[in-house]
Amino acid sequence: MNKNIAQTLIGVALGGIFLFLTLKNKPLGEIAESIKHANLLWVALSGVALVAVFLFRAMRWRLLVSNVGYPTKKRHVAYALTMGYFINSFTPKVGEIVRCTTLHKKDGVPVSHSLGTVVSERVYDLIILGLGLVVIFALEISRLGHILDGLMESISSLFSTNTLWAGIGAFAVAAAGYALFRYLIKKGLFNRITGFLADMMKTVRATFRIKNYKGFVALTILIWIALVLMNYCFLKSLPETSQHDLYFAAVVLFVGSIGWALPSPGGIGTTHFFILQLFLAFNLSESAGVAFGVLSNGLTFIYTIVFGVLALVLNTFKAF
Repeated sequence: MNKNIAQTLIGVALGGIFLFLTLKNKPLGEIAESIKHANLLWVALSGVALVAVFLFRAMRWRLLVSNVGYPTKKRHVAYALTMGYFINSFTPKVGEIVRCTTLHKKDGVPVSHSLGTVVSERVYDLIILGLGLVVIFALEISRLGHILDGLMESISSLFSTNTLWAGIGAFAVAAAGYALFRYLIKKGLFNRITGFLADMMKTVRATFRIKNYKGFVALTILIWIALVLMNYCFLKSLPETSQHDLYFAAVVLFVGSIGWALPSPGGIGTTHFFILQLFLAFNLSESAGVAFGVLSNGLTFIYTIVFGVLALVLNTFKAF
C-alpha cells in the first residue's frame, strides 16, 4: 500500500510538472472556446473507437492468459480489463494489479501469472510504439527533432529556477525507496516478493511462445488501427484540426503515446506536453495543440470513467 501511495504521488507530481509546462502562458480562454465548439458527432465516434480498443485489448489479453494454461470467460476478462483502466485513470499503473486481482477473483487465475501476461502486453506494445516512432521520426526528422530539444530546454528551465526543490524531491524519492526496502526486509516480505516476480517472469517468457500467433498479431494490429481512428475522430472534433488526415492522426498517436508511457495518472500533463510539442513542430497553432490535448485526454478520461462505472453497475447485477 505504501508503495502504491508513493507511486501515485510521484505520478501526480510528474503529470503536474508537464501540465504546468504545457499551460504556462497559454491563451486559456481561446482554448476553452475551441473545445466548446467541438463537433459532437465526432466526439461520439471517438467513444465508439475507444470501445473497440477495449474490446480488442480484452480479446488479446484473454488469448495470452489462455496461452499459459488458464481458461477464462470473455465477460470476466472484459470486466477485469475495464476496471484496470478505470483505476489507471486515478493512479499510475496500479490498475494493472487491480485487473489481475479482479481476474483472480472471477476465474482463479494466479495474479503472478496474469500480471506476467500484462507485462508481455506492454512489451509487445512498446515494440510497436518503438517501431512506429522510428518510422515517423525518419519521415519527419526535420520537424520532430525539435521535440526532444524542446523537452530538454523546458525541463532544464524548470529545474534551473527550482534547484532547491528538485534536490529535495530527488532526496525524498531516494529516502522513500530505501525506507521501503528496509521495511520489506524487516517484515520478511522481500523473499516472497522475489518469488512472486520469478513466477511472473516465467509467465512472461511463456507468452513469447504464443500458440495462436496469427490471432495475437491480428488483434494487436486492430488495437493500433482503432487507436489511430480514435485520434482521427479527436482531430475532426475541433474546427482548428478538422482538416488533418489519418497520417497526422497516426503521428499524433505515436508521439502522444510517449506521454502515456510515463507514470502519470491517465497520461495527464505528459500527453498534453508531447502533443503541444508536436503541433509546434508542424508549425500549427499553439492553442490548437493545447485544445486538442485537453479534448483528447479529457474525453478518454471521461469515457474510461463512464465505462468503469457501467461495468461496476453491471457486475453488481451479476451481468459480469
